[in-house]
Amino acid sequence: MDLFSKSRSRRFEQLAKPLFKPLYQAALRMTRNREWAEDITQETLIRAYERFDQFEEGTNFRAWLFTILTRVYINDYERGKRRPLTTSFDSGVEGSTWDFPAPPQSDPAVLLTENLLDEKLQKALDSLPEEYRTVVLLVDVEELSYQETADALNIPVGTVRSRVSRGRALLRQMLTGTEPTARKQS
Repeated sequence: MDLFSKSRSRRFEQLAKPLFKPLYQAALRMTRNREWAEDITQETLIRAYERFDQFEEGTNFRAWLFTILTRVYINDYERGKRRPLTTSFDSGVEGSTWDFPAPPQSDPAVLLTENLLDEKLQKALDSLPEEYRTVVLLVDVEELSYQETADALNIPVGTVRSRVSRGRALLRQMLTGTEPTARKQS
């Protein structure tokens, strides 16, 4: 039984397919684990497909998907466990294929074309406390607005701004080896 008409399913596929790679890369940066990233990316796409009737045409589909991804990640992270997913996208649309991007390669040419983060920056991001890492990834790496990030995380915009600022300061400190000047006391 189809959840949607074929035209609606095709519309979802048309909007979602170009975002597979960015979703997966964001999930990989959040989880730092390839299998977990694949799981939450798949879960995100399943939830988005099931709720596609709630998406308002003309609004930012990318931000909507990243909101779902972020919430899936947070829920999974808080649960502390992952469960296998069994739903297939192929059942909805004839001739459709839903392939996840290949895992990052070690070949330098591939790394450049994949737009992966510099190793030193990735290590610094990985060492950020979770509350700062998530907002920095969504705002600076995935280029969501402060409002979109606030909506995705279900927190006030001011909290997003504060966490981005603090996260950037921590990153700057880690990458340059300097103390943040605003925090020094006399």
